[in-house]
Amino acid sequence: MKAVGISDIGKCRKNNEDAFYVPSSTDDIQNLYIIADGMGGCNAGEVASQYAIESFLDYIRREQSSHCEEDIPDLLAEAMVSSNKAVYEKSNASREFAEMGTTLVAAAVQDGKIFVAYVGDSRAYLYRKKELNPLTTDHSYVMELVRLGSITKEEAASHPKRNIITRAVGIRDTVETDAVVEQAMRGDILLLCTDGLSGMLADQEMADIIGKRMSLDKKAQKLVEMANERGGYDNISLILVDVGGKN
Repeated sequence: MKAVGISDIGKCRKNNEDAFYVPSSTDDIQNLYIIADGMGGCNAGEVASQYAIESFLDYIRREQSSHCEEDIPDLLAEAMVSSNKAVYEKSNASREFAEMGTTLVAAAVQDGKIFVAYVGDSRAYLYRKKELNPLTTDHSYVMELVRLGSITKEEAASHPKRNIITRAVGIRDTVETDAVVEQAMRGDILLLCTDGLSGMLADQEMADIIGKRMSLDKKAQKLVEMANERGGYDNISLILVDVGGKN
């Protein structure tokens, strides 16, 4: 299964608070992909995103042997809870990390299925048959307004409060996780990204790039390049996974 991850500081930020995990061929965890977008003062955002991923992976390492395929959604949700606890405890143990938190979206691919668990507004998309469809729904203020019918999705994209999220890992002692299961098809490409990408490019624009006849690496680089051309107002991170196994 081919996958590529990339993270760019963007044009406006002084540091990169995003983090991601793509397994190497020698890693003990395979077919799992994670993106996180940290928040907090000083360097706390960087710490939150990286620590959340490390804690998530630690839980998977400890527990994966006791879970079968049917248990994967539970395993991911449990790992999210464990990650939340670790970040929350770290933020309360040191003043420099006080009130830090992070978004977190994790996707596992196993036996022809895609399993996604997420908290916050980092997204998972599925590219299939020239269309890019979101698998996740942002845990954000504007998406709550959309759900209530107060604004449209188009209005949400440019709303002045679109960056306010309603859930994050590490902010409270407990966290509610949403999950999605999707049957994979040959030719599918999975996209995980932070809002530094999805906030700069429309879904159709991302779909057009992913659909081009070029390598995954070049597609990822082109997505980052285009987000920076639009202003690069935030850190830009993404993972592309050739789920369907098409070469």
